[in-house]
Amino acid sequence: MAGTLDSLETKLNGMLVTNAPFQLPENFRKWIATYAWIFALIGLVLGIFSLLILLPLLGFASVLGTAVGSAGLIFFAWLSFAVLLGYVVLLGIATPKLKRMEKSGWNLIFYSTLFFFAYDVFNALRDFGAGAIFTLLWNVIVTTVSLYFIFQMRSYFLGKKPAAAKPVAPAAPKKD
Repeated sequence: MAGTLDSLETKLNGMLVTNAPFQLPENFRKWIATYAWIFALIGLVLGIFSLLILLPLLGFASVLGTAVGSAGLIFFAWLSFAVLLGYVVLLGIATPKLKRMEKSGWNLIFYSTLFFFAYDVFNALRDFGAGAIFTLLWNVIVTTVSLYFIFQMRSYFLGKKPAAAKPVAPAAPKKD
């Protein structure tokens, strides 16, 4: 599985960075990479608020849905809640790693974006129709733009730091 994700990462890097028709300016790429942890933290806080709002609503909907016999709808509502919870957990784990500019933090953002897209595809196929097709197209666009920004800042998380210059010892005085 890791080999597949690594080859996907390599292919996406080629498409979204190496062969991309437009590159973000270097100072903007560095700015995004430097503050990616703040964006993740904002997403984490918003995700926690969403979970706190959705949990009692899901509980109420579950009771009501069970009474009217819509178990499939309730299952997918709880599945969506679980996916959001997993995404929030990944953001919580990634935030400090992104702050330290670790590749593992970048990987978590990359994997969570792929996971969320896979869930979107599954959700669209579950309720296939005209609305699902447009939702799926919208999710393809959002995921592509997200991956573009994620890959544009990738080089800052590869852990390749320039070697520090070694201090030069003072030359010994010459004897005449």
